[in-house]
Amino acid sequence: MIDLAASDVVFLSFDEPNAEAHFAALSAALPRALRVHGVQGFDAAHRRAGEIAASPHVVTVDADNLLTEPAFLDGRFDAAPRDRGSVFSFSARNALNALEYGNGGVKIWPRETLRTLRTHEHARRPEASVDFCWVVPYYQVNRVLSEVHVTATPFQAFRAGFREGVKFNLAGGVLAHDAFPDLPRAEALLRHIGAGNHERLRVWCSVGADVENGDWAMFGARLGCTMTALEGFDHRRIADYDWFRRFWADEILPRWGVGDERRATFLALGQRLRADLGLEIADLDAEASRFFKSAYRGRRAPGPMAVA
Repeated sequence: MIDLAASDVVFLSFDEPNAEAHFAALSAALPRALRVHGVQGFDAAHRRAGEIAASPHVVTVDADNLLTEPAFLDGRFDAAPRDRGSVFSFSARNALNALEYGNGGVKIWPRETLRTLRTHEHARRPEASVDFCWVVPYYQVNRVLSEVHVTATPFQAFRAGFREGVKFNLAGGVLAHDAFPDLPRAEALLRHIGAGNHERLRVWCSVGADVENGDWAMFGARLGCTMTALEGFDHRRIADYDWFRRFWADEILPRWGVGDERRATFLALGQRLRADLGLEIADLDAEASRFFKSAYRGRRAPGPMAVA
């Protein structure tokens, strides 16, 4: 058993517009919660969490997360001895599109793993440049402990969508067209990322018109996928906060800040993804998005994930 009630809980925030409200809610439920704020870099922020924590296992909560089961973190978590060195990633429900998977979810880390990370901006291996799960022992737990809110502002929504549009071209830190260079890109993508992540990519590109700034998230997902799968975009850039801010200010807002222009490009990106990548995505309006979220029951994620 991992004694969660005796484990430090660390809230990780950088520039998220809903960070203060979410930390206040977390602190009210779990007064022992600590915070790492303003540390630039995914790797650096997580290593800082390992430094300020003292317990053998550490729970991290991202700033865009609103905890829905805080009592769970005052209990015990049954982990097999062989898995106690793993990172346990719990599912989170995304308020934008109803997806439930590990993106943004609560995580339980061995403190030593946090303190010795070498990923993202400090990666020594290319597969570690955009996610932790491909280079540390990692276990996906299919229990939802939180709800993710990523659309408080147009920038937050675009960044969240763009990141997922890029990351869903990867498995094991490798791009689909690099893993299967002799296959057509549509076939390579499905074979490489699997049916579950293929479905999640389609949902990110299609659902959310009923949410304020949801159009920016879907636009970001379509653009990120197109640039990565079809235009040779360097996927490692999505770990760079400064690059994202420049990209938003210098390229995205000047070209697509106006709603009509963004909508036209959004539709064109959908046509291209359907034609060139075989993605069956839809241009759902607000009513259709609401219906989808009321009826959708997604695929369960795997348990232990292989480390490259």
